[in-house]
Amino acid sequence: MDTFLLVLRVGLALAVVMLLLWMAQKRFAKGNNGPAGVQLEVVSRRNVGQKASVVMVDADGQRFLLGVTEHNVNVLHSGPAPVPEPVFSHALNQAGTFDGLVAPSSDKRPRSDPHALSGSILSPKTWQQAWAAVRKGISP
Repeated sequence: MDTFLLVLRVGLALAVVMLLLWMAQKRFAKGNNGPAGVQLEVVSRRNVGQKASVVMVDADGQRFLLGVTEHNVNVLHSGPAPVPEPVFSHALNQAGTFDGLVAPSSDKRPRSDPHALSGSILSPKTWQQAWAAVRKGISP
């Protein structure tokens, strides 16, 4: 009985420690310290020295060029962020239309089984065929 209580106490202590670690991770996770709704994207980063770099950042429709050192961040230039061009619609406009490339089908053959479940596992005909195959395999 003493061993069971010891194992129970150790398991409970481990669960509490894991819960505290999970809560601390959620609280202090990287990237969760900005105001809600602000879109921030690092477009580019270039090292210009051992402890200095130039960073291009887009934030809420503005583009910033930042000088970043070990102890300081300076705004070198700012302006409106470029609006990305929709690539797919541009390619679609260049491609044109498909008129005349595909002929409409004149093949109006009726389906062999007009039933909507034809060929599916829900079709009664499928189950009948399966049962017939099982019976054929069982009898000599």
